[in-house]
Amino acid sequence: MSKPFLAAFGAAVVVIGALIWLGFSNTAGNHLEPTGRIGKVRTVKASDDLTYMVIDFNVKNDSDRDMVVRSIDVTTDSGDGLTGSLVSASDADAAFRAYPLLGERFNDALKVNDKVPAHQTVDRMVGVRFDAPFDKVEARKSVTLRIEDVTGPVVQMIKIDLK
Repeated sequence: MSKPFLAAFGAAVVVIGALIWLGFSNTAGNHLEPTGRIGKVRTVKASDDLTYMVIDFNVKNDSDRDMVVRSIDVTTDSGDGLTGSLVSASDADAAFRAYPLLGERFNDALKVNDKVPAHQTVDRMVGVRFDAPFDKVEARKSVTLRIEDVTGPVVQMIKIDLK
């Protein structure tokens, strides 16, 4: 092989490598990988077979695009794995008024279609209703909060209760 061919081939490899690197570096922030942490979990007995739970948490979005909430799910590992039903923000307000044992409200409620802006961390809460006795919900070892974005990425937070 001739020297001019090898020089041209080497230059082409360098240019193609630079273009690939540039493509990866320009799209690095497009990949949504939210993270989060549960801060406080509060429960109150609403009736003999109904327990209300409030979860305070934060979600961090390091990407270049907003996270839009598609779904919010809460489960516990209380024996058979109880799944809670999300309550509306107005019902959460009513629960804080009706059950002073919940304490004060620290954050706004996270709702379906809410946004977590790019490059921000937000503090939120969710109210959850469990159709189970208070003792069964309180016997949990952990609570799992799962929030899914409309495009598929999920942030899953687990709070282990050491009682």
